[in-house]
Amino acid sequence: MKLLVYVSQATRPFTREQLKELLDYSRARNVQDGITGLLIYRFNPDYDRGSFLQVLEGPDAAIEDVWRRISRDRRHHTVVVIEDGGIERRMFGDWSMGFKNVDAEDLRDFPGFADLGSDAFWETASAGVLREALELLKSFYDGM
Repeated sequence: MKLLVYVSQATRPFTREQLKELLDYSRARNVQDGITGLLIYRFNPDYDRGSFLQVLEGPDAAIEDVWRRISRDRRHHTVVVIEDGGIERRMFGDWSMGFKNVDAEDLRDFPGFADLGSDAFWETASAGVLREALELLKSFYDGM
């Protein structure tokens, strides 16, 4: 079993309808492929950009396959893998794809992610020092 966590920038801000379409497709495909996880989206009005934070977990081959699709998807760029490795059991097993559209208030207690979407955040992400990503995602999972 494999786990993959990444952040990326949306090519342009997503509308609610675009997010719904993305989720509908992802959830159906993830059920088919045995993948679970959580997707967080934040539009940062200060920078006029949207950002994604996602965790995926499932069979190794399925994660590698979905990762090939995600990494080539032109709806986002500046894709940074935060965590990639084996796991013994799922943390998000109840969700084919949980989702949370967050704002600054939702992230204020997570120092590394409080400014998700800002230039400072992307500098930190590119340096590979966003170790708290899984804790952030798990907190949203536990709270839902």
